[in-house]
Amino acid sequence: MAHLCRISVVPLVLFCLALTACRQTPASPVDVTLAHDKGNIPLFQENFLKQGDMARKAIGVGIRPVPSVTPDLYWHQMMANLPTDQAPELFVWWSTFRARELVEHGFVTDLTALWDKYADDYAPEIREAFTVNGRVYGFPYVVEYWPVWYNKRIFKRLGLKAPTTWNEFIAVCERLKKAKVTPILCSLQNNWPAFIWFEEMIIGEDPDLYQDLCLGRVKYTDPRVVKACMVWKEMIDKGYFTDPSVNMLTNAGYLWNNEVYGMALCGSWYYSNVLAAQGVDERDIGWFILPSHNPEAGLNIVFEVGPIFTARNATNAKSAMALADLWLSPRGNAYFATVHQSCPANRKADISHLPEVKRDLIQRIEGEKYRRLNRYWEATPAPISGAAVMKLGEFILDPNSLERVLGDIEKIAQAHWDKERP
Repeated sequence: MAHLCRISVVPLVLFCLALTACRQTPASPVDVTLAHDKGNIPLFQENFLKQGDMARKAIGVGIRPVPSVTPDLYWHQMMANLPTDQAPELFVWWSTFRARELVEHGFVTDLTALWDKYADDYAPEIREAFTVNGRVYGFPYVVEYWPVWYNKRIFKRLGLKAPTTWNEFIAVCERLKKAKVTPILCSLQNNWPAFIWFEEMIIGEDPDLYQDLCLGRVKYTDPRVVKACMVWKEMIDKGYFTDPSVNMLTNAGYLWNNEVYGMALCGSWYYSNVLAAQGVDERDIGWFILPSHNPEAGLNIVFEVGPIFTARNATNAKSAMALADLWLSPRGNAYFATVHQSCPANRKADISHLPEVKRDLIQRIEGEKYRRLNRYWEATPAPISGAAVMKLGEFILDPNSLERVLGDIEKIAQAHWDKERP
């Protein structure tokens, strides 16, 4: 990850001590550590504890989750621990290109044999998200899709319906703005949310263009990329987005309930683990899949997987492998998805636990054959996406900087691909 932050030594030391303590004084001699970066979303910690309890009863190996509060801090902590015997047995990460750095450094265990054991349980695009050079590393605890969440209370009051075309979407934005409700949530907290609307604009122009851009086959200065980003710029210029200083995670419930904005484009985890968890009445939460601004782009949806990896240098690798086996199985994968109210990645797992809105979302994706596209954060190399979110943040703060920002990202991308493909 290229977007580094200044961090205090104290949090890093405390994190290391926490990992060590879990090994020295565990609740059970076969409990293993699971490090994660979801410390600012308490429900994740609670659900990892529940998964650990389930695993302890099922196979005699439990989980001790250790949280970190931000992705940047977590990345630094893991890069310090993974090369050493202080590496946690299990740790959450990101998939696809962001898994490559782990493999290249020899930090993670090859799980190809386990994936072959459950070959019929997973869709090919899910396995592909964990594949590096033909081998499979890590496993998914959930798969998430990225629709637009909207405040049904506001929509009902204003007589609005979920849009099915881009023109209808823009009309909704205009009506919300006229009613003095900012149409769309925008946040630059922790930097990464800057890619959310960028990827949607490129996909909405042409999903093949998006994939080619992520793989270095198209330049960020390509006229089609500029055209797509100009749609985004016009939305910013029209005042459709909140001030980016708002926090879309820790302050989400307050913002929603006080009608600070009308819509938020985010993963399906946002519904249960952020909005509902922070006191939003689930009856006030609706969804729709953002229509493509170019009708020829077709029906598309962004997906992300929640990956967990087993650390190669961990002291209790055998127990970690047993947990990976359980978690990849229909039983283990379904259990976490059930407590997490998320979509199981294992397609043999039951989905009856899901809230109606999520079941409807999955049925829409399946029934109307939406094209699934991997999230930008994972779909392009980490040195590019990490630097790009910083640059895209500059654009969000100053929409007139678009040409310069895309040029800057292209220089970063070209330098990376030149090194990768001399």
